[in-house]
Amino acid sequence: MRAPVREENWRSAELNLVKMDSEGGEKKKGRRRGLKERLDAGETILCAEGYLLAFVRSGYVLQGLWVPEFVLDYPDVLRQQHYEFVRAGSDVTEAYQYHTNRTMMERISGQDRTEEINRIAIKIAREVADETGTLCAGGLSSTNLFKFSDSPSDEDPTEKVKKIFEEQVRWSKEEGADYIIAETMWSLAEAKVAVEVIISSGLPAVVTLSVRNLRKKDGVYATHDGVAIPEACCQLVELGATLVGVNCSQGPANMIEVVEQIVKVVPPEKVCALPIAYRTTSEQPTWQVFADKGYPKNNPAYPNGLEPFYVTRMEIVEFTKRCLELGLRYIGICCGNTGSYTRAMAEAMGKESVLCKYHTRAATAQAAVEDFMEKVHATVGE
Repeated sequence: MRAPVREENWRSAELNLVKMDSEGGEKKKGRRRGLKERLDAGETILCAEGYLLAFVRSGYVLQGLWVPEFVLDYPDVLRQQHYEFVRAGSDVTEAYQYHTNRTMMERISGQDRTEEINRIAIKIAREVADETGTLCAGGLSSTNLFKFSDSPSDEDPTEKVKKIFEEQVRWSKEEGADYIIAETMWSLAEAKVAVEVIISSGLPAVVTLSVRNLRKKDGVYATHDGVAIPEACCQLVELGATLVGVNCSQGPANMIEVVEQIVKVVPPEKVCALPIAYRTTSEQPTWQVFADKGYPKNNPAYPNGLEPFYVTRMEIVEFTKRCLELGLRYIGICCGNTGSYTRAMAEAMGKESVLCKYHTRAATAQAAVEDFMEKVHATVGE
């Protein structure tokens, strides 16, 4: 039987962690500036997501179910993951509230712990954000109550979803979130409910849609309820969302195609993009259709056999540079993210993470690598 989590348990967890250097490691503290203020000042924001697969890799989350109940017992694990992403260059500490809404908690008979798990997640994120000078984002994710457009539900879930989102947003605001991210929204209808709830709370709304393999006749990706992604983003901006865009499902190369469509109808400074760190292609445009040709027994590769599909850091760099060329000011990485990917994106954005002090300067490092590789190649050739 699970013992109730006490506040001192998750607070004391930080005592076991290595603190950031107060002189060079920790970001400067001062008056807290919000998301809109930073964007209005012309800043580019890097938001490291991807907690889900990070915890799958370390064994704390069951693949396919995704509910992060482990944070009730091991809050120090969550806190350390926040530090990893922030130290690598993230401007945002996002509370790990993915699949912690009441509907998803019911899947593990955990509905009675819904408020507890949400409040712990946002409290930890808020503390790390305060320590590091980053933004603290609360989170909403899909309830999966809105169905596909070709299989409509007999019951309109709007009011039920609204109540679910309202309690999560209320908890996040009470615990100090600077803004709310509604991520991996499959349908425009659900995304609209999220925007309405967030805006009514007085917090900025960042909404990212996610696509699978559903395309309109003109080849443009669409939401589950059949609305073209660019049009859906337009409608969300009109409702008052601070930022709109796409996350999850697609790797960097495929997501750029969608982003290029979105910026044709939405100002690029209002667009955000956070791909998965897995290599999707024209033949396999989303990770839901991954097929492992090298080891067929691994199929279907999603969600339990994703390891062969990781991207390289160079692909993250190329994605970042293209987003900046298009005028985006808020980008990040979703599922599959690591500290090394986040740092690669940060450096491509011109940011210098606190970890840079542990490495020699780029020119010196590159010379050392080239010298080492020459010796390796010479040895192999003998």
